[in-house]
Amino acid sequence: MIFRYKIADIVFDADIKYKYTYNIMKDYLVDDEPARFSIVITDEDIENERKLSPHNLSDAGYESTAVYRKFIYEIMDKYDAFFFHCSSIEVDGKAIMFTAKSGTGKSTHRNLWMKNFGDKVKIINDDKPVIRKVDGVFYVYGTPWRGKESMGVNTKVPAKALCFLSRAEKNYIGPIKTSDVVAKALNQTVRPSDVRLMGNLLDLLDGFLQQVKCYDLRVNMDDEAAIVAYNEIMKD
Repeated sequence: MIFRYKIADIVFDADIKYKYTYNIMKDYLVDDEPARFSIVITDEDIENERKLSPHNLSDAGYESTAVYRKFIYEIMDKYDAFFFHCSSIEVDGKAIMFTAKSGTGKSTHRNLWMKNFGDKVKIINDDKPVIRKVDGVFYVYGTPWRGKESMGVNTKVPAKALCFLSRAEKNYIGPIKTSDVVAKALNQTVRPSDVRLMGNLLDLLDGFLQQVKCYDLRVNMDDEAAIVAYNEIMKD
Protein backbone atom coordinates (compact mmCIF):
# COMPACT_ATOMS: atom_id res chain seq x y z
CA MET A 1 0.00 0.00 0.00
CA ILE A 2 1.26 3.49 -0.84
CA PHE A 3 1.76 5.96 2.02
CA ARG A 4 3.03 9.53 1.94
CA TYR A 5 5.81 10.65 4.29
CA LYS A 6 7.68 13.82 5.16
CA ILE A 7 11.24 13.33 6.42
CA ALA A 8 13.75 16.19 6.61
CA ASP A 9 11.08 18.45 5.03
CA ILE A 10 11.10 16.19 1.95
CA VAL A 11 7.77 14.63 0.96
CA PHE A 12 7.73 11.29 -0.83
CA ASP A 13 5.54 8.25 -1.43
CA ALA A 14 6.55 4.74 -0.41
CA ASP A 15 4.91 1.45 -1.28
CA ILE A 16 4.90 -0.28 2.12
CA LYS A 17 4.00 -3.94 2.41
CA TYR A 18 4.74 -4.80 6.03
CA LYS A 19 3.12 -3.44 9.20
CA TYR A 20 6.54 -3.34 10.88
CA THR A 21 7.77 -0.69 8.42
CA TYR A 22 4.51 1.21 8.67
CA ASN A 23 4.75 1.37 12.46
CA ILE A 24 8.35 2.61 12.37
CA MET A 25 7.48 5.41 9.96
CA LYS A 26 3.98 6.39 11.12
CA ASP A 27 5.10 9.57 12.93
CA TYR A 28 6.19 10.95 9.55
CA LEU A 29 2.94 10.40 7.64
CA VAL A 30 1.41 13.37 5.77
CA ASP A 31 -1.56 13.66 3.44
CA ASP A 32 -1.79 17.30 2.39
CA GLU A 33 1.48 17.94 0.51
CA PRO A 34 2.61 16.79 -2.95
CA ALA A 35 5.24 14.07 -3.14
CA ARG A 36 8.56 14.82 -4.83
CA PHE A 37 9.41 11.19 -5.61
CA SER A 38 8.32 7.60 -4.98
CA ILE A 39 10.03 4.60 -3.43
CA VAL A 40 9.05 1.07 -4.41
CA ILE A 41 10.64 -1.91 -2.64
CA THR A 42 10.90 -5.09 -4.67
CA ASP A 43 11.73 -8.66 -3.64
CA GLU A 44 15.13 -8.08 -5.23
CA ASP A 45 15.69 -5.06 -2.95
CA ILE A 46 14.91 -7.17 0.11
CA GLU A 47 17.31 -9.88 -1.01
CA ASN A 48 20.00 -7.28 -1.58
CA GLU A 49 19.50 -5.98 1.98
CA ARG A 50 19.80 -9.54 3.25
CA LYS A 51 23.20 -9.86 1.56
CA LEU A 52 24.41 -6.53 2.96
CA SER A 53 23.23 -7.01 6.52
CA PRO A 54 25.26 -8.73 9.26
CA HIS A 55 21.97 -9.39 11.09
CA ASN A 56 19.36 -12.04 10.45
CA LEU A 57 16.24 -9.92 10.01
CA SER A 58 12.77 -10.74 8.76
CA ASP A 59 11.60 -9.60 5.33
CA ALA A 60 9.78 -6.79 7.15
CA GLY A 61 13.03 -5.67 8.76
CA TYR A 62 14.80 -5.70 5.42
CA GLU A 63 11.96 -3.71 3.83
CA SER A 64 12.59 -0.96 6.39
CA THR A 65 16.33 -0.85 5.66
CA ALA A 66 15.62 -0.89 1.91
CA VAL A 67 13.37 2.19 2.26
CA TYR A 68 16.11 3.84 4.31
CA ARG A 69 18.76 3.08 1.68
CA LYS A 70 16.70 4.32 -1.27
CA PHE A 71 15.76 7.46 0.62
CA ILE A 72 19.44 8.12 1.43
CA TYR A 73 20.51 8.05 -2.20
CA GLU A 74 17.60 10.22 -3.33
CA ILE A 75 18.24 12.98 -0.79
CA MET A 76 22.00 12.85 -1.35
CA ASP A 77 21.43 13.32 -5.05
CA LYS A 78 18.90 16.15 -5.05
CA TYR A 79 18.34 17.67 -1.62
CA ASP A 80 21.74 18.50 -0.07
CA ALA A 81 21.27 15.90 2.63
CA PHE A 82 22.87 12.78 4.07
CA PHE A 83 22.49 10.38 6.99
CA PHE A 84 24.94 10.40 9.86
CA HIS A 85 25.46 7.63 12.41
CA CYS A 86 25.32 9.42 15.74
CA SER A 87 23.30 10.14 18.83
CA SER A 88 21.94 13.67 18.42
CA ILE A 89 20.44 15.90 21.07
CA GLU A 90 18.97 19.39 21.22
CA VAL A 91 20.31 21.75 23.90
CA ASP A 92 19.15 25.36 24.07
CA GLY A 93 17.80 25.15 20.53
CA LYS A 94 21.00 23.77 18.98
CA ALA A 95 21.93 20.24 17.88
CA ILE A 96 24.90 18.40 19.37
CA MET A 97 25.99 15.09 17.85
CA PHE A 98 28.04 12.29 19.40
CA THR A 99 29.54 9.81 16.96
CA ALA A 100 31.74 6.77 17.54
CA LYS A 101 32.12 3.12 16.69
CA SER A 102 29.19 0.98 17.84
CA GLY A 103 29.59 -0.04 21.46
CA THR A 104 31.72 2.94 22.47
CA GLY A 105 28.99 4.52 24.57
CA LYS A 106 27.18 7.18 22.54
CA SER A 107 23.82 6.48 24.14
CA THR A 108 25.35 6.16 27.60
CA HIS A 109 26.99 9.57 27.24
CA ARG A 110 23.73 11.03 25.94
CA ASN A 111 22.01 9.68 29.05
CA LEU A 112 24.52 11.54 31.23
CA TRP A 113 23.51 14.81 29.57
CA MET A 114 19.85 14.03 30.24
CA LYS A 115 20.62 13.10 33.85
CA ASN A 116 22.63 16.24 34.58
CA PHE A 117 20.77 18.85 32.53
CA GLY A 118 17.21 17.56 32.63
CA ASP A 119 14.68 19.37 30.47
CA LYS A 120 17.38 21.39 28.73
CA VAL A 121 18.15 18.23 26.73
CA LYS A 122 15.86 16.68 24.11
CA ILE A 123 16.71 13.68 21.95
CA ILE A 124 16.57 14.35 18.21
CA ASN A 125 17.58 10.88 17.04
CA ASP A 126 19.68 8.20 18.71
CA ASP A 127 21.06 6.50 15.62
CA LYS A 128 20.49 7.87 12.10
CA PRO A 129 19.45 11.52 11.84
CA VAL A 130 19.49 13.35 8.52
CA ILE A 131 21.86 16.28 8.09
CA ARG A 132 20.53 18.73 5.50
CA LYS A 133 21.68 22.10 4.21
CA VAL A 134 18.84 24.59 3.82
CA ASP A 135 19.55 28.17 2.73
CA GLY A 136 23.20 27.72 3.64
CA VAL A 137 22.53 26.38 7.15
CA PHE A 138 22.97 22.74 8.20
CA TYR A 139 20.13 21.25 10.24
CA VAL A 140 19.79 17.95 12.08
CA TYR A 141 16.47 16.21 11.44
CA GLY A 142 14.80 13.35 13.26
CA THR A 143 14.06 10.22 11.22
CA PRO A 144 12.09 7.00 11.75
CA TRP A 145 15.35 5.03 12.05
CA ARG A 146 16.06 5.63 15.73
CA GLY A 147 18.24 2.77 16.94
CA LYS A 148 17.70 -0.11 19.34
CA GLU A 149 15.94 2.00 21.96
CA SER A 150 13.79 3.76 19.31
CA MET A 151 14.52 7.19 20.73
CA GLY A 152 13.93 10.36 18.75
CA VAL A 153 11.29 12.74 17.46
CA ASN A 154 10.18 14.38 14.24
CA THR A 155 12.01 17.69 14.52
CA LYS A 156 14.54 20.04 12.89
CA VAL A 157 17.37 21.71 14.81
CA PRO A 158 20.32 23.82 13.57
CA ALA A 159 23.63 21.99 13.98
CA LYS A 160 26.11 23.37 16.54
CA ALA A 161 28.70 20.70 17.37
CA LEU A 162 29.96 17.27 16.37
CA CYS A 163 31.85 15.23 18.96
CA PHE A 164 34.01 12.24 18.01
CA LEU A 165 33.61 10.14 21.13
CA SER A 166 36.11 7.71 22.62
CA ARG A 167 36.57 6.09 26.03
CA ALA A 168 39.21 7.29 28.46
CA GLU A 169 39.93 7.23 32.18
CA LYS A 170 40.05 11.03 32.36
CA ASN A 171 37.51 13.32 30.71
CA TYR A 172 38.84 15.61 27.99
CA ILE A 173 37.39 17.74 25.21
CA GLY A 174 39.37 19.74 22.68
CA PRO A 175 39.62 20.60 18.99
CA ILE A 176 40.16 17.74 16.58
CA LYS A 177 42.85 17.80 13.90
CA THR A 178 41.43 19.03 10.60
CA SER A 179 43.23 16.26 8.74
CA ASP A 180 41.36 13.64 10.78
CA VAL A 181 37.86 15.01 10.51
CA VAL A 182 36.75 14.06 6.98
CA ALA A 183 37.98 10.46 7.21
CA LYS A 184 36.34 10.00 10.60
CA ALA A 185 33.09 11.51 9.35
CA LEU A 186 33.04 9.33 6.22
CA ASN A 187 33.18 6.25 8.45
CA GLN A 188 29.89 7.29 10.02
CA THR A 189 27.76 7.78 6.92
CA VAL A 190 26.64 5.80 3.88
CA ARG A 191 29.23 6.02 1.11
CA PRO A 192 27.70 5.55 -2.35
CA SER A 193 29.50 3.57 -5.03
CA ASP A 194 28.33 6.06 -7.67
CA VAL A 195 31.15 8.55 -8.32
CA ARG A 196 28.84 11.52 -8.79
CA LEU A 197 26.93 10.83 -5.56
CA MET A 198 30.22 10.39 -3.72
CA GLY A 199 31.28 13.80 -4.98
CA ASN A 200 28.02 15.28 -3.68
CA LEU A 201 28.60 13.67 -0.29
CA LEU A 202 32.16 14.96 -0.01
CA ASP A 203 31.06 18.49 -0.89
CA LEU A 204 28.29 18.34 1.72
CA LEU A 205 30.59 16.95 4.39
CA ASP A 206 33.16 19.63 3.69
CA GLY A 207 30.59 22.39 4.16
CA PHE A 208 29.09 20.72 7.21
CA LEU A 209 32.43 20.21 8.95
CA GLN A 210 33.37 23.83 8.32
CA GLN A 211 30.10 25.13 9.73
CA VAL A 212 29.90 23.07 12.94
CA LYS A 213 32.50 22.89 15.68
CA CYS A 214 34.20 19.50 15.79
CA TYR A 215 35.60 18.08 19.02
CA ASP A 216 37.76 15.23 20.21
CA LEU A 217 35.72 14.05 23.21
CA ARG A 218 37.29 11.45 25.50
CA VAL A 219 35.14 10.34 28.38
CA ASN A 220 34.60 7.93 31.19
CA MET A 221 31.03 7.27 32.24
CA ASP A 222 30.89 9.51 35.30
CA ASP A 223 28.60 12.53 35.51
CA GLU A 224 31.65 14.75 35.08
CA ALA A 225 31.93 13.56 31.46
CA ALA A 226 28.74 15.37 30.48
CA ILE A 227 29.55 18.44 32.56
CA VAL A 228 33.03 18.85 31.02
CA ALA A 229 31.61 18.47 27.50
CA TYR A 230 28.68 20.82 28.15
CA ASN A 231 30.86 23.58 29.59
CA GLU A 232 33.14 23.59 26.55
CA ILE A 233 30.53 23.20 23.82
CA MET A 234 28.02 25.68 25.23
CA LYS A 235 30.44 28.38 26.41
CA ASP A 236 29.80 30.63 23.39
